[in-house]
Amino acid sequence: MTTVRARRVWRYAVRWVVLAVVLIVAGVYLGPRTESALDSVQQIRHVDWTWLVVALLGELGSLAAFSLVTWVLIAKPGRPRLRRVVRLDLATIALSHAVPAGWAAGTALGYDLLQQEGVDKAQAGVVKVSQSLLSSVLLEVMFSVVLLVQMVIYGPSAANLGLAAAGAVLAAVVVVGCYLLAFRPAPVRRVAQRMLGWLPGLDSERVGAAIRPLSNRMRDLLRRPLALSVASFWSVLNWAFDLLALWAALRAFGHPPDIVLLAIGFCVAQVAASIPISPGGLGVVESSLVPLLLGFGTGFTVAVLGVLCWRLVNYWLPMPIGGVAYLGILAGRRRHRRHGAPPPARAEAPAGR
Repeated sequence: MTTVRARRVWRYAVRWVVLAVVLIVAGVYLGPRTESALDSVQQIRHVDWTWLVVALLGELGSLAAFSLVTWVLIAKPGRPRLRRVVRLDLATIALSHAVPAGWAAGTALGYDLLQQEGVDKAQAGVVKVSQSLLSSVLLEVMFSVVLLVQMVIYGPSAANLGLAAAGAVLAAVVVVGCYLLAFRPAPVRRVAQRMLGWLPGLDSERVGAAIRPLSNRMRDLLRRPLALSVASFWSVLNWAFDLLALWAALRAFGHPPDIVLLAIGFCVAQVAASIPISPGGLGVVESSLVPLLLGFGTGFTVAVLGVLCWRLVNYWLPMPIGGVAYLGILAGRRRHRRHGAPPPARAEAPAGR
C-alpha cells in the first residue's frame, strides 16, 4: 500500500510540476502582451459570424466521425443502432473533458455503456481501446506527414526531422503493440501485469486473465481489414473536421496561417491535450497553440480570439451536449424498466462489410 501511495504522490507531483512549467512559460511569453489582449477583446465585434458557424459545423462533424469510428469497430452481431452509439460517445466525451486524465475516465464509461447496450465485455474493451489507439496513431501519422510537407516547402531542419521521426516511432510502437496483443499475447500479459497489477482493486491474476479475451477480440478485429479501413477513414475525418473548425475560428477574426503550419500547431496542441495534467488539456492547449500561431506570423487578435472560439466549440460545447445525452440514456433505461420493454433493437451492418 505504501508503494501504491508513493507512486500516486509522484504522479500528481509530476503532473503539477509540468502544469506549472507550461503556465510559467506561457505567462512569460504572453504576459507582456496583456494590453494587446485587452484590445483584442474589443475587436470581437468585428467577427465574421459565417466562419464561426462553419467552425461549429466542423466540430459537429468531428463528433459525428468519432461516433462512426465506434460504430464501425463493433462487430455486426449485437451492434447497437448508430444514434445510440452517438449518444453514448457524447456522454463519454463530456466526461473526458470534465476530469484530469479524462481519456481514461471516458474510456471506462464508454466500456460500461457499451456493455449495457449488449456488447460483450471483451469486445467493448477492444472497441474503446482500439478507438483511442487508432486515433493516436493517425494523429502521429498526420503530424509526421505535415512536417515532411513543411520540409519540402520550407526546407528541412533538425527539429522537424526529429519531430517527424519521433511521431513515426510512436505510431510504430502502437501498431506493434496491437499486433503483439493479437498474436503474441504472452509478453503483453507480463507487461500489463507489471504495469497495472499495483492499481487499487486490481491484481496481477485479474489483469492476466483479462488479456486472453482481449487478445482474441483484437485478433478478430485485425482480421477485418475493411472495418479497420473504414474506421481509419472516419478517424482521419474526426481530426480533419476539428482542424477545419480551428481554421474557420481563426478565419472569423482575420487571416489564419498557412494550412501546413496550422496543421503542425494543431497536432502539437492535440498531443499537449493528451498529457494528463488538466481536463481535456484545458489551459495547456491554449497556452501552447497561441504562441505557436504567433510564431507562424498570425496576428495577436486572430490567434487569441480564434483559439478561444475554437476551444469554445471543441472543449466546452461537448460537455452540456454530453450531459444531456447521458440524462437521455438514464431516462430511456428507466422507461424500459418501468414498462418492461425489451432491450433496444440492434441495427444490421451495411452490406459489403
